[in-house]
Amino acid sequence: MSTLILAIFRDYIMGGHNPSIEIEKYDWSKTNVVMFVDIIYEKVKHNKLQTSTFTNTVWEEINKELYQVTNKNYGVERLKGKWNRLRTRQRLFAALLAHTGVTMDPDTNKVNAPEEVWIEFYLKNKKEYKSIRKEGSDHFHILNEIFGGTTATGDMHRASTQLPPTSDEERELE
Repeated sequence: MSTLILAIFRDYIMGGHNPSIEIEKYDWSKTNVVMFVDIIYEKVKHNKLQTSTFTNTVWEEINKELYQVTNKNYGVERLKGKWNRLRTRQRLFAALLAHTGVTMDPDTNKVNAPEEVWIEFYLKNKKEYKSIRKEGSDHFHILNEIFGGTTATGDMHRASTQLPPTSDEERELE
């Protein structure tokens, strides 16, 4: 009997696929999105990404880590859904920024574009591009590293907010 209780508890905490466990429904606050992005970024930096997603084991780790910092059990499937929505938004945002005449304000993470560009992109996906126009993309640079396959790892990796290493620091790393 105690084995069953442990299995149910593990599935609850880890966000497993036990149909007898109902995962609480939570909205994604800005704080929780930041925590989720930080966790998945660390997983990507540690080469846990398998092609375009994580293994189920890694998703369970992510759910557990997120639960520890938010006290909310989103569950693996909900995390995968959030992952897909973030990836879609990052790709749409990147496509917009690649258009001639479009810039991003680094202070607000909002896009500056001529009205005709917005009209063109609204024809592609009005709902998402209206949201991008209004809100920008708070995590664009990190998401670009996660989904763009350009994450640096190893001794020489640096966050975009860090200064490049000095020549002395580089020699120490070699």
